[in-house]
Amino acid sequence: MIILDTHIWIWWVDDHPKLSPQNRDIIQAHQTSGIGISIISCWEIAKLVEKNRLTFESSIEEWLELALKYPGIQLLPLNPHSADRGQIFH
Repeated sequence: MIILDTHIWIWWVDDHPKLSPQNRDIIQAHQTSGIGISIISCWEIAKLVEKNRLTFESSIEEWLELALKYPGIQLLPLNPHSADRGQIFH
């Protein structure tokens, strides 16, 4: 399992050009072993939208619902052991 940093998750879901093809390949290669997303990333995205530092074509609720359904995505709870679950990818 890899754990995606918030901006990497956003770039992957939104097919942003800042995410290199090599990094895209790494993420896709981990779809079967798991792609961890911290619940804190959901909160961070909501705060960025609230402060107008991030915008989506859809509502934040719709974006999160879609993004959490991507193949391999596993929403990680907030606990001290989350960091031990895998390699953080940022």
